[in-house]
Amino acid sequence: MGTTRPRVDAATQAGTPAGDHLSEHPYFTPWTDPASGVVSYVLTERVAPVQQSFYFTNPSVSADERWLWFYAAFPPSRHLTLGVVSLDPARPLIRHFPGAGFSEESPLVAPEGDAAYFCLETGVWRQPIAGEAELVCQLDEAWVNHRPLHRLATHLTLSADGRHFLLDGHIGGHWFVGLGDRAAGTVTILKEFAQNYDHGQFSPHDPGLFLIAQDWWHDPISGQRFLFDHRTWLMDTAQTRFEPIRAQGWFRHGAAASHEWWSADGLVCWVDYAAGAFECDPATGEARPVWPGPLCHAHCDPTRRYWCADQSPYTWTSTGCQVRFYDRERDRVTVIASALPLPPYPRSQYHTDPHPQFSPRGTWITYTTTVHGKVDVALTPVGRLKGGAG
Repeated sequence: MGTTRPRVDAATQAGTPAGDHLSEHPYFTPWTDPASGVVSYVLTERVAPVQQSFYFTNPSVSADERWLWFYAAFPPSRHLTLGVVSLDPARPLIRHFPGAGFSEESPLVAPEGDAAYFCLETGVWRQPIAGEAELVCQLDEAWVNHRPLHRLATHLTLSADGRHFLLDGHIGGHWFVGLGDRAAGTVTILKEFAQNYDHGQFSPHDPGLFLIAQDWWHDPISGQRFLFDHRTWLMDTAQTRFEPIRAQGWFRHGAAASHEWWSADGLVCWVDYAAGAFECDPATGEARPVWPGPLCHAHCDPTRRYWCADQSPYTWTSTGCQVRFYDRERDRVTVIASALPLPPYPRSQYHTDPHPQFSPRGTWITYTTTVHGKVDVALTPVGRLKGGAG
């Protein structure tokens, strides 16, 4: 794409985080929403025709907030690859990793920030900013037994002790959940299912606890679509716990479809499409409404005071999709993007929903935008939103 990509050296690694000074960054262009006046910064330096934010459960921004990782794609291919850009305006760097190819919404930024993990075929790989990709762990070949692997993980998460990846896969005609051992390079299968379970996510505090979701699926022979009963479940690695979050409200009987994630302090959060955002203590099962709906994908900052959401990519052909910010203490909504244009590609091709998410320290909201007629990554400084919600 004609971009000079300097090598990652010690000076770059030691750079100062950009904070909310992206206006000084040569790779980002400010965009102001015409209705709300909120400013976002769009990554306009390109390494691929399609550049988009990670799925909302996995931060695109590294824990030290120095790097933004993103998906990169080259239409009409549906193949996704990894890209990364430095958020330090004094040391701009952007790289594309064409060999780091994956499917689903699988990548995970390494805790150190200088690499990302991704799923490729039967293995989990590590792609550093400087260096070649390396295999970390892999399914046992005898267990695979020549069956087609459709998915190894929906989106990778690490256990709180850093030892294991959670793998929620689809192989042959059934589904499984397993643990990828980072040190041993092996995968242990915990349980196999006769229906689709996906969106597995480790608790940020309990290394043995994780979320997993029931989801709809199509029979590969008849094409018949099957729905689920209870969306969000709690399981543990010892296989002593397997229970729905809200047993009293199964799909279409007190609950709508939803998306779920862990808060930084270990609460289970989710969006009920009709009722809005909730949070729940997994120890007591007590659930509290936070942000009245309707909403689609949502996320919260480390304090759980500030929330963001999109509404709604499912009706994009008839209504402009929004990205919103919510201050729960003041019960106030600020619109970040009031009417994103319809993406230039079918929604199913790259899953180009905005998927807004807070960066690990709550500095930015990252989301996928279409305001320039392309699929791009945008960051909105949260500090300005806090002031605007006053």
